[in-house]
Amino acid sequence: MKLYIETSVPNMLYADDAPDKRDVTEVFFEWLRVSEHDLFSSEVVKKEIDGASEPKRTRMIRAFAGLPIAVMDVTEDAVRLSDLYVGAGIIPRRFQNDALHVALAVCQALDVVVSWNMKHLVNVRKVKRINEVNQHCGMPSILIHTPEEVMRL
Repeated sequence: MKLYIETSVPNMLYADDAPDKRDVTEVFFEWLRVSEHDLFSSEVVKKEIDGASEPKRTRMIRAFAGLPIAVMDVTEDAVRLSDLYVGAGIIPRRFQNDALHVALAVCQALDVVVSWNMKHLVNVRKVKRINEVNQHCGMPSILIHTPEEVMRL
């Protein structure tokens, strides 16, 4: 599978207020190191991590270290598609980067966006509406799952 890992995943490694999710995320990063999946991230993730305060920034960078992960550039097509998600009311404008994570994965025909963002991304109704927009635009469907779910796929 082709997996796009968005920022909420490495961020969860340091969520002391959610120890169960933190523990699953630690296992997920270990699993990624031995899995045979194609791993992707983006310049959006890189900028979000760069904007984090220390020591979280260094820890999130370290989580990705050694992973064979391709970092995708933001494309005009992805920006346009993310604007459609926002315009359709699927993702609020102030969370444009969430829409952009999905659009980047869709434009590259990846299989799954991996996220802990339950409000805007890992949400059955939102995924259904995102895929309706994708279908209308002639783009492929996308799955959006938590790390725990991905390890079971």
